Amino acid sequence: MFPFLVIFIVFCLVLTFYIRKNDTAQQKAQHDFFEKERLSNAVRKKDISKLDYISIPLDKIPVKLESSTEKTFFELAEKPMLNFVGISNTDLKLQYGTANLEILTQYENNFLDFVAILPDYASELIEAGEKETALMLLEFAVSVNADSRKIDTLLAQLKEELSSM
Repeated sequence: MFPFLVIFIVFCLVLTFYIRKNDTAQQKAQHDFFEKERLSNAVRKKDISKLDYISIPLDKIPVKLESSTEKTFFELAEKPMLNFVGISNTDLKLQYGTANLEILTQYENNFLDFVAILPDYASELIEAGEKETALMLLEFAVSVNADSRKIDTLLAQLKEELSSM
């Protein structure tokens, strides 16, 4: 019985050590986060006119399918878009100022809406026989880092289909 008690006590001590170590690390991470957030809230508005805005090459899309998807696509194409995937709001505020956060978020949402509707529009183009236009749009989306499984899958299928012709 004595060896079992010693093993149990050692186990409890080791467990307590790792729990405290984890708590300390968590408190430090939380403190660092709130300090970064506090600093970001004090950053003044900066110029965002020179950012790398995403422009859809509308002049290369001659097709008029007259569908609701196409209408939405062209409406989105007219809006300013930025890709901030992987960048936190705190980092955006630190880099561009707190006052720009709302507009930058809207520009990112425009981009995310574009990424969401593009596979549907590309599918409609493919069905209408405009495979080259669909290919160009899908490749454009990949070039601006549109991280979408639907886009990647559709692009791969289209490239395979075009290469087998």
